[in-house]
Amino acid sequence: MFLWLWLLGWSAFALPVAVASLRGWAPKRIRSRTTPWAIRVRGVALLVIWLGGLTGPLLRWSDLDTEDASFFASVVQGGLLVFAGGLVAGSQLGEWFYRRAVRARTVDQAQGIGGRL
Repeated sequence: MFLWLWLLGWSAFALPVAVASLRGWAPKRIRSRTTPWAIRVRGVALLVIWLGGLTGPLLRWSDLDTEDASFFASVVQGGLLVFAGGLVAGSQLGEWFYRRAVRARTVDQAQGIGGRL
């Protein structure tokens, strides 16, 4: 019974947020600070986390022994969490490089305009 509740609750919480992020929706304060592609990458990371939350109950229903299922679930969930963390960190790093490049370009343009006057 708990496994069914976990699957339904986890899917009802994580899946709509992930799909909304994949479609580019985010709260206004996040949209003002983040590019649309970074929001979509974070949506993919949320889907990976959602999948990691489903692996435990699905492996418990499989025909594996309890010890084997627990070990395999911990390895898979850990790997999926590290992958999702890498996606989020990569999108954050990409945002940082993008903002730095835009800032440098605006400074160069401002110096070019000021030099002509």
